Amino acid sequence: MNGGFRVRLRLSGLGVEKLLNQGWNKGIRLKRVKRGRNRSVTVECTPEAAASLTALAREKGYRAEEYRPVGLLKWARLLGRRWGLLLGAAVCVALMVYALGFVWQVRIENAGAYEGEVRACLEEWGIVPGIRRSQVHPSALRDQLEWRFPRVQWVQVEWAGVALRVRLEEGVPPPQVETAGKNGDVVAAEDGCLLRLTAFAGTPAVRAGDFVRAGQVLIRGEERGADGTAVPVKARGEAMARVWVSVSCRLPLIEYASHSTGRTAGRRVIVTPFFSWSPTEAPDNLTWDRKRTEFPVGGVWLPVSAIRDEFSEVYLEKQRRSLEEVKQEGARAADFTLRQALITDEIVDKWINFSMIEEDTMTVTATAEVRRDIARYRQTEDGP
Repeated sequence: MNGGFRVRLRLSGLGVEKLLNQGWNKGIRLKRVKRGRNRSVTVECTPEAAASLTALAREKGYRAEEYRPVGLLKWARLLGRRWGLLLGAAVCVALMVYALGFVWQVRIENAGAYEGEVRACLEEWGIVPGIRRSQVHPSALRDQLEWRFPRVQWVQVEWAGVALRVRLEEGVPPPQVETAGKNGDVVAAEDGCLLRLTAFAGTPAVRAGDFVRAGQVLIRGEERGADGTAVPVKARGEAMARVWVSVSCRLPLIEYASHSTGRTAGRRVIVTPFFSWSPTEAPDNLTWDRKRTEFPVGGVWLPVSAIRDEFSEVYLEKQRRSLEEVKQEGARAADFTLRQALITDEIVDKWINFSMIEEDTMTVTATAEVRRDIARYRQTEDGP
């Protein structure tokens, strides 16, 4: 039986089950047979089977009532009577398919300091809202961005509905390695306590356990020849040392708390990828709190939304913050800054110090001990 085009019949009478059995024996196939009230049964079947079953019911003295169509037949008849609705739906589908052929949003995510440069490059290459989707090739655009920004770790370009999403992950530049130059020394790049000094070329000037200052010579750029004379060379080596790195941040102990005056205002804004429009302006209060509620109008395929802003006028009052709260906040900020500065180093030990400045500011200093190679090449002024 065709499961799409069906009608519903209600059969009633004494022993109506016998009628269904007789119809089955004559090849009338039914679907969704349900028992109702007053000795009635509701069945679904094709229009042809309904006509045969109705004729059999009248022949046997049963009552047959035809209900409205169900399934695809219901929608076919409904749209047949409302051809205007069908035409409008077809036009909407055609417009949606046409709109899907364009880029309506260009999103740049996780670009950090490169966001402005990436946006400028995309505009230079013509990748702006309104461009046809067929003119954008994500793989080629990814290769262009990776070539333009060699310091990023990776670039991802993909489609997100009618939006083009560009994601970047900032890279960490490798340490500078000297591979060329004239005769010179190896010096300390920063203060530290030497753990191990390995000279590949040149003569060691310090030894493990010494505390060295930035710029101090670690390996002199000279070696003794066979006759005992000093021969200038380009010193090379590795100097692993304990290094202490500190970062600081300042936090105010005074903050401003807002209190409502009781005056409120509201407005509605229509936002599209190209412009925003509101029939009213934002209030000209000096300070206010704003509550924003966004209602998507077209969803991901039509990026238009309605925003409702609720403004509450407030006045500011100066008050002192909790000392313990400021310490916790400063410790988190200093620890995060320290870890960002030492992202390529292994932290051996770490501690945090707090200090007050004029009773209205707190300075939080995070210090970490790391182990790193502090050897750097420096060319001698009188080298050949």
